[in-house]
Amino acid sequence: MSQTVTPLTASAVVPAEHSDAIVLLSTAPDEACAQELAANLLGEKLAACVTILPGATSMYHWEGKLEQEYEVQMIIKSERRHQQALLAFLKHHHPYQTPELLVIPVLAGDQDYLLWLNASLR
Repeated sequence: MSQTVTPLTASAVVPAEHSDAIVLLSTAPDEACAQELAANLLGEKLAACVTILPGATSMYHWEGKLEQEYEVQMIIKSERRHQQALLAFLKHHHPYQTPELLVIPVLAGDQDYLLWLNASLR
C-alpha cells in the first residue's frame, strides 16, 4: 500500500512570532521513571505530549570523573506559559540531583499540531 505525502505549504507553518510552543529536553534513569514523570506532567496539563526514547547513552563529567550512563531521553512538548511550573515540577520530582532541563523555543511548526498542543494544555 502506497501513501501520498503532502508537503507542508507556507500557510500551514506557523512562524515563531505566533507560536508559544517549547520543547523541553530531560533524561530519566529508566523507562519506568520516564513514564511516571510523563504521566504526571500530562495529568497536571504541564505538557501536551512526552516522547520517551529509551536506549540513550550519556557521557559527562561528574565530580571529577568521566561517567557513562544508560538513560531514557524525554522530549516534552508544552508552551511558554507552563515553562516555570514545568521546570519546578521536574526539579522537585526528578530523581537526579542535577537533572537535564533544557528549554528550546519552537521557531516554527505545523499549524494543526500547534493548535492541538495549545488545546491539550487547557
